[in-house]
Amino acid sequence: MMDYPYQTAFEANLREQGLAPSTIQGYHDNLTRFFAFLADQKDDEPNVKEITEADLRAFFNALQAEIGITLSTYNKLLSYLNRYFRYLLMHQLITTYPTLPLHGALPKVEQPLTIRWIKHLDDLLANDELHFYVRLTLLLTAHGYQVSEFLQPGFGETFAKLAGRTKAERDFLVAFKTFWQPLAEKQACHDPFLKLRVNQAQPRLSNAGLHKFLKPAEAKLGMRLAPRFLFQSYVYYILETQPKLSERELEAKLHLDPTALNYYQHQHIILKAQGRVQE
Repeated sequence: MMDYPYQTAFEANLREQGLAPSTIQGYHDNLTRFFAFLADQKDDEPNVKEITEADLRAFFNALQAEIGITLSTYNKLLSYLNRYFRYLLMHQLITTYPTLPLHGALPKVEQPLTIRWIKHLDDLLANDELHFYVRLTLLLTAHGYQVSEFLQPGFGETFAKLAGRTKAERDFLVAFKTFWQPLAEKQACHDPFLKLRVNQAQPRLSNAGLHKFLKPAEAKLGMRLAPRFLFQSYVYYILETQPKLSERELEAKLHLDPTALNYYQHQHIILKAQGRVQE
């Protein structure tokens, strides 16, 4: 008997995507825990087509009361569930996406998101008062990359192929590589975001390390520079300025799967109606 619905097919899909056995075991253990919780709550075998956001919230609330899960643990569990339900949705095994309202990467926006920085990107890239890492974050975001991509090991291969779309972008890339080349040689690493102090064992800048460069620049620019907000504003900019793009064209341009694109489109409508998207 399977420990959760569509277990065999889902875990075969994970293996096909090259996930490590330990990672697949993590999916198995946590999905089993979730469906065992539902079975206890409903006193019956849960129907995967009937799972709701409320069921997921009840599960997380129960874990919090039982073991006091951290934000990191919450996000990890949510990522397991998110991938599972996305698999079911893409294979038409369910018709709703219950984890969508719980998407942990994007907190509620309390102040307006500005999209005007993209229109002035060339000027920002030429501003020597902004650290190279600040300007590179803006440039990569404006090319559709998320922080989860450009801080990943191996992104240097993608970065090496990046071509500027304007003279200002090309000039910045030349200047950045002059700044970065000595670091790359000292750190023996060709990814773009590197620690300024030599640490060949762990040469790459972490998300927290990047924020130390971004935070001081927020006051200068009068806008939030957290990468997640920058990426949101980039997506909204494309939705605002290129309304004729098809769903597939948007997915390709924004590097988003259909579910994520749907989420952003929905949020854009809400925030714009509330006047919280500044052009």
